[in-house]
Amino acid sequence: MSATLHTNGHLNTMGLPVVDFKHIEQAALQAARTLKNIALFAAAPFIGLVYAMALPFVGLVMLALVASRAFAKSSAKAAVKNVVLLAAAPFIGLAYAVAMPFVGIAMIAKIGYQAYRAPAIAA
Repeated sequence: MSATLHTNGHLNTMGLPVVDFKHIEQAALQAARTLKNIALFAAAPFIGLVYAMALPFVGLVMLALVASRAFAKSSAKAAVKNVVLLAAAPFIGLAYAVAMPFVGIAMIAKIGYQAYRAPAIAA
């Protein structure tokens, strides 16, 4: 980086050259922008980690908010039923995910057995 005096040929009232510092200001602003981008690049994984760690808590707060609104809008019995179903939904989904491979194997075995027992078609 070189230091150059930009006077633009102007003199001030004391006869001294008028110095233009705009290029220095622009270089300082560019350096500040670059440092900001580097800092954000370095902090991005940690910011993402904070979001990922906060997500379950935000989900629980939203679940409580939805449950309270449902309880306020409808009768107590219907609200309790909806809250219980909402809380049980992940476990029901897990049960389906665990059971489906076994159900699929049983269906394939049944179809195979039916194909085995079917009479052969003479060609």
